[in-house]
Parts: sequence; C-alpha cells; structure tokens
Amino acid sequence: MSRFKDPFITVRGLEWFGHHVIGVTFLFVPFYWLGAGPHFLYLVETVWLAVGAVPIWLLARDRLENPWAGLALAAAYLLYPSLEWINWWHFHPDALAITPLLFAYWLATRRRWGWFAVAVGLALSCKEDAALAVVMLGLLVAWKIRRRPGLLTAAVGAVWFLLATRVILPSVNGVGTFYESYFAGFGNGSGEIAYNIVRHPSRVVETATEAGRLDYYRQLFAPVAFLALGSLPVLLIAGPQLLINVISGFGYTHDIRYHYSSLVIVGVMLATVESAARYGGTQAGRRFLVGLVAATALAANVAWSPSPIGVKFHSGIWARPSPRHQSLRAALDLVPRHAGVTAIYYLVPHLTHRVLIYEWPNPFVRPPANWGVRGEHPGNPAKVDYIVVDTDLLGDHRGLYDRLTAPGGEFRKVFERERVVVAKRARPPGERAAS
Repeated sequence: MSRFKDPFITVRGLEWFGHHVIGVTFLFVPFYWLGAGPHFLYLVETVWLAVGAVPIWLLARDRLENPWAGLALAAAYLLYPSLEWINWWHFHPDALAITPLLFAYWLATRRRWGWFAVAVGLALSCKEDAALAVVMLGLLVAWKIRRRPGLLTAAVGAVWFLLATRVILPSVNGVGTFYESYFAGFGNGSGEIAYNIVRHPSRVVETATEAGRLDYYRQLFAPVAFLALGSLPVLLIAGPQLLINVISGFGYTHDIRYHYSSLVIVGVMLATVESAARYGGTQAGRRFLVGLVAATALAANVAWSPSPIGVKFHSGIWARPSPRHQSLRAALDLVPRHAGVTAIYYLVPHLTHRVLIYEWPNPFVRPPANWGVRGEHPGNPAKVDYIVVDTDLLGDHRGLYDRLTAPGGEFRKVFERERVVVAKRARPPGERAAS
C-alpha cells in the first residue's frame, strides 16, 4: 500500500482486504515511506497494548473512587498472561482493538460521545471481528448509560460486520469469510453454523466444556480472581468472540497465547473493574478485592506468562543468543533487496520490503500450502530467485529441496553453514544444465 501497488500477500495468497478487513493499517503507510518494517509493527503493538492500562486506570479511579486502586487494576491488566502472550506472538491487528474498546467503554461512562465515536471507529478498523464486540458494547451502553448512542453504536457495528463479511471480503476474494472449516461440528456455511448453534445448544455445551476449554477458562479468569464473572452484562462484550473461540475446532482459538483472545480480554478486564466496584461495598472491601486481583494477577503472571518473572521465561520461548544467529544474518545479507524469495517461516519477516516473499515450500508445491481460499491462483515458481531455508525444518519437503538444489537443478547453493542454506537460481524451470 505504501508503494501504491496491489496489496497482494504472497505469504498467504490473498489480497490484503480479501483476507481480513483491516483499515487501521492505512495509518502505518507514512511510516513505511520512511523505511518501517516488522520491528516498527512490534513496537506499535507493544506501546498500543500498554496504553490500554490508561482506560483501565481511569475507569477504576472513577468506579472505586481511589486512584491507587485504579493503579493496581491497571497493573493487573499489564500482568494479564494472555495480553503478554499476544504481544509475544506475531503482530496481529486484532490486538490493536483492545485499547480503543477499553477507551470507548470509559468514554461512554463519562458520556463523551464524540471521543466515544472515535474510539469505536478505531476499534472497527482493526478487524471485522471487532464489530461483534462493538455490537455488544452498544447494547450495554443503551441499557446502562444512554439509549440512543448505544443503539446507534450497536447498529453501526452490525452494519459494518455485514458489510465487511458479505460485501467487501466476497468482492475481493470471491468467496467471503472462509473459516467455516473451524466449526465442522456445526455445519459448512456461516448460516448453517449459526442455525445449529441455536438449534442444538447441547452440542455447544458439549464442545464448550471439553477439557481443553476448561483450561482456557481457568487461564482467562483466574488472573483476575474470577471477579469478572460477577458482572456478566459487561463480560458479554466478550461473549461473541468467546463463544466462537470455544466451539471452534482450531486449537489456537482457545489458547490464551494467541490473538484470538484479544476481544475476550476487553470484556474480562472491564467486568473485573465493575465487579470490584459493585461488590466492594466499603472502601475496605474494595481494597480487599483490588488486592486479591493484584495478587492473583501476579501469581498468574509467574505461572502462565512469557514475562521475565514467569517460570516459562527460560524455557526456550525467547530466542537466546547463539553462534548460529551469525550464520543466519550472513545468509540473509546474501539476498538482494528486490529478489523474489521463498524462505523458511521464521525468516520470512526478515526478508520483507520486496514484492515477492513466499513461505517455503510455496510456490513449488501443488496445491500450495496455506494459500488463498482453496489454493487458487498459486504463485509462479519461475519468479523465485532465491531459496533460504533451515534444513532442520524441511520435513516432508526435503525431497523437493534436494531436487531443486541438486547438481544440474534449478538452484545452486551459494551459502551453507550450520544447516542454513541460501540457494540462487541457476536456470529457469525445465531448462537442462549444459553438459
């Protein structure tokens, strides 16, 4: 987008707005004119998520009538294991919806409707899924605060969700939403899935109470001492996304480490603040509940988070300095800036700022892996100039790698050190080596 070219994702095989509807990325375009890249995105996500502590503090200060109690709950937000894991994981715009939604709720409580609209609009621009949380937020505002702006918010959220999923996505990718396979137990199309959720609640309950889902609930609610369950109307802001997560057959959706829990965090944290205010009664009672949340937040951070005080910090989740890193950097330095590349997944972010960057083994396999909606319009292997792989991770595609880089093959190895290989195209596909 920053170069005014077709924003086609060669890692995923989809147009940018055929994958998800993410308007917030237009805000990043000027920074890419100045050379921004993955490090910039990680910085933006980290700061953006951290700023979410501000509306938590503001809301808790107002509700508990104590700025220090607000500070403790803001700290609980920053210690929340899922939030830290989401920041640890790759950049995902879903995560950016957390902070504007938190601000929107606080702004609604202050009846500052102009800024409320700005916050809601920003949240909607982060991904089409955020519209579901906006609908629930609007209904809550209509019920608890003021009817007209609440109903208008819910209507805008619903219209935007339908526009994004029924108009924009289908017009770009030719299909629309394409994650129905995650819900195989409930049907094939979105309509059938929705019908079966309503028609067969026992099926929902059975899926939502499986052992893995119970662990998910525990890791969502234990860090806030289960206090969020005391304000169910506010927690319902997270309701649609939480339901989607727990009935999905895709394991990442009910794992606190991934971005699918972003919208759930909003409901959990807001409900925690409201419960502390509601059930605290006296100042002493509120101090007790806030202290309890602070204690469980700290304990959960130690037990479940990737933070420096967590037991998992030295488990290998963070890359440690290694002599092999020097070999990886040397390999990356050999790839010309504008060359077409296919690379092993963890090196792809280091090879951006180019038109063609594929994730190995694409575009050399048919059907392509994790490509498009149904593998349509695969990439052209002839446009790949370099292969950059970690041979430890070739797996089932070692034979393909051996064929491409064998003597007389399409590619010639120009770098090989500590199982890191860079191969440069030697000849076009189908052309035989000179005898």
